[in-house]
Amino acid sequence: MGARLLLAIAAASLLAGCGSRQAGGSSGLAGTVLVSPASPVCRTGSSCTRPARGLTLMFARGGHAEKTKTDAKGHYSIALSPGAYRVRVPGSRLRTSLKPRTATVSSGGFGKLDFRYDPGIR
Repeated sequence: MGARLLLAIAAASLLAGCGSRQAGGSSGLAGTVLVSPASPVCRTGSSCTRPARGLTLMFARGGHAEKTKTDAKGHYSIALSPGAYRVRVPGSRLRTSLKPRTATVSSGGFGKLDFRYDPGIR
């Protein structure tokens, strides 16, 4: 019985060390990504934005990059070391854009930064 308990504790320790950078860091960014415009024609009385579901964001600094993906509501969260990052959507087409294109991470917590993604539809 003691060996099983010891094995379970060892397995839990290993799994805790293998978590994603999104969950365990002490600094990083979190926010929402909206697609805007969300359709080729915006109509009066209806929103011209929508959450960017499943969009990958890449944060790059000094030859190193970290990625995160938005959830169904367009929310993201990523643990990053303090510093300045270039932000982009990998594999995006020429006429797309993400704003802002840079992000600064402060030490000691998560900052809030929202993005707008223009998919280039017109």
